[in-house]
Amino acid sequence: MDNRPFVDVPTPAKAIGVSTNYERSPQGIEQVFASNCVGHQVLATNLLPLMKRTINQGKASNGRIAVASSSMHAFCRELNLDLLTSPTRLKPAYIDGVWRYARAKVGNILFARELSLRLMQEEDPASSKIYVNAFFPGNIVTDQWSVWDEYIGEALGSLLRRLFSIIGQSLEDGAANAIYLAASPKVISNSTRGQYFIPIAKPYKTTAIASDMKLARDLWGVLSRMKDHYLLGGLFYAQDWTEAKAAEALGPEEQAKTRTVDG
Repeated sequence: MDNRPFVDVPTPAKAIGVSTNYERSPQGIEQVFASNCVGHQVLATNLLPLMKRTINQGKASNGRIAVASSSMHAFCRELNLDLLTSPTRLKPAYIDGVWRYARAKVGNILFARELSLRLMQEEDPASSKIYVNAFFPGNIVTDQWSVWDEYIGEALGSLLRRLFSIIGQSLEDGAANAIYLAASPKVISNSTRGQYFIPIAKPYKTTAIASDMKLARDLWGVLSRMKDHYLLGGLFYAQDWTEAKAAEALGPEEQAKTRTVDG
């Protein structure tokens, strides 16, 4: 009996919310982008060998990667890759936190689109059976919404939370969007790849910058270099775990054959 791990539907979704504080990771990457975008690439790409083995060994007929993004990506209309390690804010303090969060969410969509394209170009037959898409869970009021008090005051912040608790999405709606991409047979039958979805299960047009495939390719290169150069020290502990599991499950030869997406 094969007790080695199998993976077919990772959903990179954990994120830092809007923050008025400007911080960088220990490796010098702006903190929100480091966590919300670089971290997602580390997780997804290091799980790919396990996903391919799961498909090739018949444990799953396909794989899905659903990358969480946000409608707030629309607040970012520029993405200068040279400034991801800037030691200081790039925008006035009153909009900087919102813009940095939006920038990371643009990065999530671009990452999903570039990964989808790269998988389709690979020779491994399992690669074309992995469907990568991005999604917006919805306007779900959580504790993170308290940050709006710092932008618009406690009274308006409270009113905003009350309003969106009525007109926004429920936790169930937000989960349904991710579950659709992770489990619906329509994703396969429609060959849904590299798209962006809003609640519930609706493909939606993104901003021009989030559809820029040259920028997506350039961002992929930057993220890969960041991962290789910065993250070996353990900023994202998931990398060590996933790489160890991949090596354990695949063995050195098979792992070398399947790890082609990073190139």
